[in-house]
Amino acid sequence: MAKKLHHSTDYRPHRAAAYAPSGDALDAIQKGFRALLDQGIPLPPETVAWVEHCESVKARFKKPPHKG
Repeated sequence: MAKKLHHSTDYRPHRAAAYAPSGDALDAIQKGFRALLDQGIPLPPETVAWVEHCESVKARFKKPPHKG
């Protein structure tokens, strides 16, 4: 009986290249948690503290206005 050869490729560099930058992903997660909090959904204190920390950083370092 003939054996089949299986070639595997390391998926990790392909996934890393395809994902959004980590900062963009964290920003989306933070916004999702903020939306839950705004709906009155309780979150763990550590998560609330992280959301508030992210918002304080954004307040300190504001994004420049969009020119378009």
